[in-house]
Amino acid sequence: MRILVLSNLYPPNVVGGYERLCHEVSTELAARGHAVTVLTSTFGDAVADYPNQRILRELELLVGANVYTPFPGTAEDRALVAARNLATLARVLDEVRPDVVFAWNLFFLDASILAALEASPYRTVVMLTDNWLLVMRNPAFVSNFFRDVVHGGTTFVPPPAPPAWRAMAGRAKRALQRLAGSEPPRQLQAIFGSVFMRDLYAAGGSSFRTHRVIHNGVRQAARAPSTVPDRTHLAEPGTLRLLFAGRLVDLKGADTAVEALTLLDPSVLGVGRIMLTIVGDSQDEAYMARFTSAVEQSGRAAQIEMRPTVPEDALPALFDAHDIYLFPSLYEPFSLTLIHALGCGIPTIASRVGGNPEIVRDGESGLLFDKDSAADLARAITRLAVDGSLRARVAAGGQATGRRFTFDRMAGEMERFLRGPS
Repeated sequence: MRILVLSNLYPPNVVGGYERLCHEVSTELAARGHAVTVLTSTFGDAVADYPNQRILRELELLVGANVYTPFPGTAEDRALVAARNLATLARVLDEVRPDVVFAWNLFFLDASILAALEASPYRTVVMLTDNWLLVMRNPAFVSNFFRDVVHGGTTFVPPPAPPAWRAMAGRAKRALQRLAGSEPPRQLQAIFGSVFMRDLYAAGGSSFRTHRVIHNGVRQAARAPSTVPDRTHLAEPGTLRLLFAGRLVDLKGADTAVEALTLLDPSVLGVGRIMLTIVGDSQDEAYMARFTSAVEQSGRAAQIEMRPTVPEDALPALFDAHDIYLFPSLYEPFSLTLIHALGCGIPTIASRVGGNPEIVRDGESGLLFDKDSAADLARAITRLAVDGSLRARVAAGGQATGRRFTFDRMAGEMERFLRGPS
């Protein structure tokens, strides 16, 4: 297949997990013999070429100095950038003539680029690991969802699935149109990274010609049982070591972990001290100002260690050196880091939001807690801290779960979908 991968960011310029996943999938598709061209943005100072991939860094993002600051130009400036991007896309489509366009995250690009893909003669599959397309199609829904559900107390209730006959009728209609020589209007096809994302798009009124849920997967090196820590014991006797690893932004909830720390009493947990390690990207200056203030006001600053992001191959050692992994996101489509944590066998506590419950089964492969509730997180930490057998049980369950979310399984399912009929 000739595949045109479209992404707003591409390594070595990355912000989170999706850019790395996009690169890994593109690399795998190229290794499987497909002709892969990547059209991405000029954003970022780093440049790299990758074997068997043609990388075109030509799109312009509508951002400021970084992705956390808004575009500083006028409406006219935005329109000029959008026009240049459309011209670039049209030229690349004519050059590549792809069998399929595989569009990943297009945040910070104007919605006109999505309209151009829908109007083009080329089949387009969108990879929906986040709400970027929903923001373009129904921004009011996304705004209300974040206000009421993510930052509020409203529970998200997925819409009922459409009856099976509706999908069958749609397929029959398209088949009749083709037989009559009238090709039906081309619609986007979608791969959802989680059931939650599928339901969120359905709730926002966004439909697709066909779609499939393909859970994200990660590469995990096989670990001999002798190399996995015995979770009935603490990594360091007398010290409970908690870990947060993720981007330091509002939605990841690192401040909830700090607040939970203030509710924990070492004597009640049977330890001499409690330490919280915070590992993550700190580019979001507005959030970091609030987070730093929260740490200072917590009275527990001496128990909190800040570290920069570590490469993926350093995650096992990081997890092994800590006793409990905290994943307190307010919103989470489907986390790659969470899969890594479970696969490495660290007892894990995750918020009961988004795709997290599709990975963590409460009491079996980890514990779940109510989002944005430091008290509920502290209770979950206490359960694991005082019960070594529970830590061992959820660690073993997490490893079994992690082994199911493999990269090879995900890449194979994606390849089959990309090969599918238009």
